Amino acid sequence: MHNVKKLALASAIASVFAVTGCSNSGSSGDSASGETVSGKASAPSGTVAKLNQPGALEIAFSFIVPEAAAAITGLEPIKGADVELIRVDDDGNQVGDVLAKTSTSITGDYTLTLPTGVSLAGNLVVRITGANHQLRAQVVEKNVDISPVSEFVLRKFIESGADLDQLVVTDVVKLNGKVEEFDLTAGANLEQMFDVLEQEVGAFVETEVASVSANGADVSNIVGDYNNAAFAFALHDNDDGSNGTFAHDMWLGDFTFANGGTGTVNMTYLSEDSAWANLSGTAIENSSIDYDTELDDGNSQETFDGSFNTLGILAVQGEFEEDIEGDEPYGWRFPAMTYVFQQVADTGLFFGLTHEAGVRYGTIDSDNDGTYDAIDPDDKHGDEVFRTLEVFARKPANLSDTAMTGDYGRVYFGSRLSSGSIELFSANNTVTFSTGFNGTVSAGTEREIIVNSSGAASYGDQPTPSESFTLTVAADGTITDGPEGGAIGFVSEDAGYVDFSESAGDNTAGFAEFDKTMLVKLGDSTPSVSGKKYRLLMASAHLEGGATSSIALFASQFNTFLTMDSNSAGKVSGNFSEIRKEQGLGDNIEATVHQESDLAFNIEIDSNGGTTISVPDTDGGATKFEGFFNADASFGVFTTGYLEKDAVDYNELGLAVLVDVTQK
Repeated sequence: MHNVKKLALASAIASVFAVTGCSNSGSSGDSASGETVSGKASAPSGTVAKLNQPGALEIAFSFIVPEAAAAITGLEPIKGADVELIRVDDDGNQVGDVLAKTSTSITGDYTLTLPTGVSLAGNLVVRITGANHQLRAQVVEKNVDISPVSEFVLRKFIESGADLDQLVVTDVVKLNGKVEEFDLTAGANLEQMFDVLEQEVGAFVETEVASVSANGADVSNIVGDYNNAAFAFALHDNDDGSNGTFAHDMWLGDFTFANGGTGTVNMTYLSEDSAWANLSGTAIENSSIDYDTELDDGNSQETFDGSFNTLGILAVQGEFEEDIEGDEPYGWRFPAMTYVFQQVADTGLFFGLTHEAGVRYGTIDSDNDGTYDAIDPDDKHGDEVFRTLEVFARKPANLSDTAMTGDYGRVYFGSRLSSGSIELFSANNTVTFSTGFNGTVSAGTEREIIVNSSGAASYGDQPTPSESFTLTVAADGTITDGPEGGAIGFVSEDAGYVDFSESAGDNTAGFAEFDKTMLVKLGDSTPSVSGKKYRLLMASAHLEGGATSSIALFASQFNTFLTMDSNSAGKVSGNFSEIRKEQGLGDNIEATVHQESDLAFNIEIDSNGGTTISVPDTDGGATKFEGFFNADASFGVFTTGYLEKDAVDYNELGLAVLVDVTQK
């Protein structure tokens, strides 16, 4: 997770060009044999001494930091170091002998001649090695700087499982350039520098890498009409600490995917109905609600290109946005970013979790016509951070009620925002459908977190009764049981996934409520997850009461994976972002990233696919995932919660999706 205050501002100003998706071309570069590759080598000052090679070039006089190295404040040239040209495999390990070798000058410069038959490629690397440290850079252009940025980007490609020799070299060049545009300050050593990079640009790089980490795939398999649904957690702050916001966004949309050629999806946005609410104030107990909805008339259709690769990743490049409402003395800038979604098996079902941030500025009336029409970049007001769980599901051609008969696993998250209080809920149970779209929800338990109007928090659970209902479902899978026959959800083309997105609110009455439900069709026997690898897409919220009344949002970054060693145990590796208001609603936002590597967890899977995953931490607490895998365990839906040591009630609730990427 990036630090919002730096990333959003730097991106909004500088990062306005797009990363292109993988094409059909391989990784062969445009460099002829015998040409030279050159660049500069730099590292944090605390690491330079360990990378410098002793010898005649170790001259005892001062040097000036080159301009390129100074792009990240605090980097210094690596002088007199051996630079080796090597090939690496997809795990980053050296393959074969060193292909060529040279040394850096006292200013960190180097020049190296490519051997005969060697061309630019994603798996061709220049490397500097020292005591317990190495810095590498992919040789994807003739000017190759070796720095913490180049090493960080290479590591992210390796984490993603990319075929390094198949990367399109121009994509890697653009990504390195994007990262270098961020406002970064080096740590005292390499490990601290990598921590800085993870904090500032980790989530950004992971999504960018995902979009270019494999060749384009056959798009004909995913064309069709799609439903789109999303649910977002958000926190806003004011730089002066005077006010803050806890917020939700929810929407249901319609899209069409068309074949734009191998690796290219022509995506047409047709319409979208949305709802959002802000609970704003200096503290929860003295907050007020602002709820609004927008029903799309379908007159704002737009077509744009997405990319689809052989790893099953659908990527859409978002543009830099500047939003000025005209009647308010403030506006927003949102940086360009790539939205990525993981395909479930080979189906028309995709899940994504986006990490977004925007910066709020004052506006001016530049032509004195009474309308605010321009951002004042010197008048920054605050930051806004969003974590959004989103799904695309291809519509059925002619859904029958019999397609839905059977048992489904249900996970639910609810939020009630009232003037002066927040209530969060989650539940897991089963739903059985018979013909006629008639369903019965089993009895269960609903977990709850409540911060009331006195600022006190309570945690607990309540039993929920069994309940019967009937759905109104159109032939294209749209569930139309909302007010005046409006859509509240949809059924996927194979009836294997059902989504409900419901909201209501009244500003006069001072409340807004959001209900997100996901159903997955269950099998007749215990699904097997042993030996599988799952991408984790998770977002949750934590609330405390009392003196601090802290609020936090947690979310997994895109390259966070659960590897199942068996049906009862596994390991999680990846990065989790935390966005926190330590002193309550009105406090400023703080951002951190927690890195996990092979953290062990336990799994319990019932015969109907009901699953509990318990991930213990070093504080004696545990994160719990409770939900259901589908029949072939290609994906699962879960509620999430955190139990502190010796606690019986959750102080954090959210939703998660696991998507099998074993064969990707």
